[in-house]
Amino acid sequence: MANNRNEKILVEIASYRDPELLNTVHSALLQADYPDRISFSICYQDNNVDGYEQLKKIKNCKVKWLKEHETKGSCYARFLCQKMIDDEKYIYQIDSHMRFIKHWDTKLIEQLLSFNDSKAIISFYPPNCTEEMMSLPLDDKIFDHPSFGGLMYASGFRDDSLFVEVKSEIINNDDPRAYKRSVFISAGNFFSFSDVHKEVFHDPEMYFYGDEVFMDINLFTHGWNVYNSGECYIYHQYNRKNQVFPKLNNVMKNEAKKFAKLFNKNNQELNIKEFALGTERTVSEFEKFSGIDFAKKIIYLNAETGEIENDNYINKISYFYKQTYENDKYLDENYNIEVIIVDVFGDYKKCIKTCLDNAVYKGRVSFIVGTTKSVDISDEDCLNMHIKKIVYFNSQNSYSEIVNKLSSYLGNDYVTIIDSSVRFLNGWDKYLCDSIKMCGQKAALTSWVWQTDNEENIKMSGYDNIVKEFDHFYYHLPVLQYNKEIDLKKMIGPYQTTFISNGFLFCHSSIVKTIEFDPNLNYYEQQYIYGIRLWTNGINIYYPKLSYMIRTKDEKLLNSNKKNIDVVCALSGIKNSYSKSLQSDYSYDIGSERPLWMWYQFLNIDYDLKNKQLIEKE
Repeated sequence: MANNRNEKILVEIASYRDPELLNTVHSALLQADYPDRISFSICYQDNNVDGYEQLKKIKNCKVKWLKEHETKGSCYARFLCQKMIDDEKYIYQIDSHMRFIKHWDTKLIEQLLSFNDSKAIISFYPPNCTEEMMSLPLDDKIFDHPSFGGLMYASGFRDDSLFVEVKSEIINNDDPRAYKRSVFISAGNFFSFSDVHKEVFHDPEMYFYGDEVFMDINLFTHGWNVYNSGECYIYHQYNRKNQVFPKLNNVMKNEAKKFAKLFNKNNQELNIKEFALGTERTVSEFEKFSGIDFAKKIIYLNAETGEIENDNYINKISYFYKQTYENDKYLDENYNIEVIIVDVFGDYKKCIKTCLDNAVYKGRVSFIVGTTKSVDISDEDCLNMHIKKIVYFNSQNSYSEIVNKLSSYLGNDYVTIIDSSVRFLNGWDKYLCDSIKMCGQKAALTSWVWQTDNEENIKMSGYDNIVKEFDHFYYHLPVLQYNKEIDLKKMIGPYQTTFISNGFLFCHSSIVKTIEFDPNLNYYEQQYIYGIRLWTNGINIYYPKLSYMIRTKDEKLLNSNKKNIDVVCALSGIKNSYSKSLQSDYSYDIGSERPLWMWYQFLNIDYDLKNKQLIEKE
């Protein structure tokens, strides 16, 4: 089905005394490919006559004006907006404090039609639009690129009620969970065919809390299907200091009563009309689909992770935990892994031995070694140890310099970069290949490798509870310093982040050959900057759920005296007293596929676009 420029989109906006309303409307028109097909249905709840008059001057803008004392809550306002549907084919229900991204109208229609589902809905919590971003021109270049999509999931029940707390996780186009069926809607980012609001309305008797989950159930019973997305074409301002809200008082009691009655299992005479529920699916089917038992107040794993479809993704992850490799059809066995070993400890032979001994497919593993120890090794030993190339360095060469040089000898398969103190555990090669294939072609795996003080006590031939889960990452992941909403224990597969660890990197060799390690940086500077450079070049970085390696030496020993804070400041854009200038021929710059501010946004920290400063969120 073609994306017809003549098919209209009705943008539904419920606004209460919002100073950003007009900017939101103009942003929608300015950033649309075809503004003439955009119309608006606005419930304007404000005593400001001038604002109402300005809205009436906008082409194709239908307005229902309520004085402030006449407001009955957001659900009633959205209900009035839905009643203004005319000949529009699509609807986009949003809030009144948004910023649109260029091409939003064309892209959203393309996404919706791609599901080949006449009852499809695209909905999830959009990314935050910071105060700084809200102050920019509506067509600023920052709004040229789509932002991240979202995966919504149940996190618990609110207080003693049946209201479900819903949170959101950032996902992108390469995430295997993107563009899948979802459970929950976001009332402020809801795109679908206009038939949806001719058939399913917001309940005007509800005020605010609980309305989205109530609509989830209503839509589900009418046969509508919610989908998430890997990219988003709108921003939402979550922190609004200057907006005034009405006092709720006791208006929430009606919502609580409705939920209690809706999920009363003993009530066999449930009046469907009272709740405006559909008849295509039942409430019990919604509970089974969502993984939420409202009567028992139980939220099952699939609801906590947002994985509502029992597809191969969950099965593949569970398969890893069993540590069995029979009948595995997922892995493409025609792979080779080249292991770059930075040997500053003189023990690369031990590293190679554990690597080969514990590989599932030993014949597909080879090594490129850079060592600072002059050790005689014959051609026959190199062949037996699968050493493709060995290069000698002096003790003054840094970790980054060695990696940079060794990368030039890579072939066209996978590569893992480690230091010689790393020891491998059984099945490491297969697990890493399986994991990265779930993350997509433009992906890299990394993790902090945990350290043991007694190598002899480790049984290198088996699993033996050595493999650690995410517990040890809590003490190392910089991302947790900024985004405290992340609960790594709930992640069932590789977790996307923005930082790398120099102690371990696994990806396709083309990535390392294209985005080279900067030999000017020391160990710790490199892991910060290289993460930024991967990100801005469109590479997604993931932490695997399990760690198949251990370290026998402290990684601090890998850090060199080489310092290049100028490069760090210049590339990361951090305001600092150091110089931020780069040489004119500097060849290790950041990429152009993603702007740098999106890197900070992913970390859930604000980025001062004018002064180039980081502002840690409270």
